[in-house]
Amino acid sequence: MSAANGRFAAVFFDLDGTLVSERTGVREARTSVGARLIELGIYPKPASAFADTIEMVIGGIMEDNDWQWPLWLHAEEWMKRSLAVEEIEVSEDEFAELNRVYRDERSDRAEAIHGWPEALAAARGHGPVGLITNFNDGPMQRQKIRGAGLDGQFDGVYISGEVGVWKPEPGIFLHAAEDLGVDPRECVHIGNNIQSDIEGALSAGMTAVLVEEDDRPRPDGLNGEVAWCEDLLEVASWLS
Repeated sequence: MSAANGRFAAVFFDLDGTLVSERTGVREARTSVGARLIELGIYPKPASAFADTIEMVIGGIMEDNDWQWPLWLHAEEWMKRSLAVEEIEVSEDEFAELNRVYRDERSDRAEAIHGWPEALAAARGHGPVGLITNFNDGPMQRQKIRGAGLDGQFDGVYISGEVGVWKPEPGIFLHAAEDLGVDPRECVHIGNNIQSDIEGALSAGMTAVLVEEDDRPRPDGLNGEVAWCEDLLEVASWLS
């Protein structure tokens, strides 16, 4: 793999799966909601059963929306629907507490992926560093960034739920470049998803770098316009 050709006006990163891992955090955070319901004395089943209900509710919504996560589907919405399925009534304060438990547990379990300091330091050698991430709930995503220890690391944070455009649509990439005052054709986006990160960045005129953290072979269909790195340390080397 050759190094970056010249300097970039800005370097953008994806978050989930690229800089932050949540391999078990989401399920555990949902289970923690069930545990809190048990503590409140209003749920007779195991905590994991409420996590199952949440996943069933979300799965039904996703199926109704062609397996695309709708922008309106925040934690509060699937929480409300899951409680209704279980026929559980809670007060406004209890509902707020359940959402707080979920947010805190999920952000606490988010872990920055090995090599992130080196990758971000190398990116800083080019210019501004931005984050472009798909998530409908901006405050929760920002809490996750803080929980992973990445707060303050970016010159701009662009969350689909706040921008109103999801990757791979080029609009969110173009918005990020415009906000930082750079030409998207002089930028690079680094991510782990071929469709949302790689195809999206290319559609906006950016250079794209695919990061594969799981020792999988190079995916089919990558052409010479896309760099491929095995991990963030290799990203740092490519950017240096």
